[in-house]
Amino acid sequence: MVSKDKHIKKSSYRHLFEFGLIASAIIVLIFIIIYAVQINNGIAKEVVGPAYNLRIEIINAGAENGLEEQLGSYLKKLELADMQLDIIKTSRFTLQPSKETFLISRTKDNGGVRELAKLLDIDIEKIQYSELKHNKAHLNATIVIGKDSVIDALLNKPKELE
Repeated sequence: MVSKDKHIKKSSYRHLFEFGLIASAIIVLIFIIIYAVQINNGIAKEVVGPAYNLRIEIINAGAENGLEEQLGSYLKKLELADMQLDIIKTSRFTLQPSKETFLISRTKDNGGVRELAKLLDIDIEKIQYSELKHNKAHLNATIVIGKDSVIDALLNKPKELE
C-alpha cells in the first residue's frame, strides 16, 4: 500500500507541475499580446519632426540698427510645421555695407535654405554657398540684411497678410 500512496503523490505533483507550466505559458502569452497591442495603438510609434532644422546666423550689414534682433525675434515666434528655426547668433557688420539682402548656405544640401528664402521673400538666386571651415556652431544658413529693406518690409507687414 505504501507504494500506491507514493505513486499517487508523484502523480499529483506531476499534474501540479504541468498545471504551473501551462499557467506560466498563458501568462507570458498574455504579456506578449498586450505589448503587441500597445505598439499597434501608438505607444511606440515613430515621431516625425520638421523636414528642416536650420541653425541660423543673422548679420545686419547696412540696415537700420537693431533689425537683426527684430528679425531674430520674429523668426523665433513663427510656428512652422515643416521647419524649425534656431537663431544661434546675431551681429552687426559695419566694414562693408551690403545693398541687398541675401542668404548664405553653409551646407551643400540647401533645401532648407531655399525654404527660408521663400519665407523671407528673398529671391532664390540670391542664395550663395560658402561652407565654414570651422563650423563649431553647426550653422546651416546666414541671413545678411542689406539696405534694400526687404526684411524691414517683412517685419512691418500687416498682420492680416501673414
